[in-house]
Amino acid sequence: MDISALQFPIGKWSPKGEYTPEEFQERLNILKNIPAEYRALTETLSHEDLQKQYREGSWTIQQLINHVADMHLLHYIRFKHALTETDPNGVVAKIDAWATMEEAKTAPIAFSLQMIEGTHARWTYLIEQMSEEEFQRGYYHPIRQIYIKLIDALDMGAWHAKHHLEHIKLALGK
Repeated sequence: MDISALQFPIGKWSPKGEYTPEEFQERLNILKNIPAEYRALTETLSHEDLQKQYREGSWTIQQLINHVADMHLLHYIRFKHALTETDPNGVVAKIDAWATMEEAKTAPIAFSLQMIEGTHARWTYLIEQMSEEEFQRGYYHPIRQIYIKLIDALDMGAWHAKHHLEHIKLALGK
């Protein structure tokens, strides 16, 4: 398998802009259901399994789970900013630096699995309360250097959740 297929097992994300009601529901269902998939796949892994990587030099499974918890909290906060501020900048993080902190390497995954479940519950509850007009609001993403509408941010969040779940499966040989 080439490096790109390992880095982006479900392909790279790019904004689509328009979504059918079925596509919208599919993205929402991913965000609702994927926390259980993360838990089922990882909660009984041994310390050795948590140190596995999906490719040489990549983050470990433990770092991936902690990263998803961190980033999905940021995704949720970006939604709140976009809904309550005028043209905000998206909250960003130095993800490589965060993922290589000792805390990200060693924190029990139970903490992050709980964060993912709670964040996704609040995030999807918020999404279900939003109007079509609110999905056209958005934020400027300083790293990607694009304006992201919340409808695309929903898609990006679902993609990110699936992207790293696939990394974990690759690391486990599934």
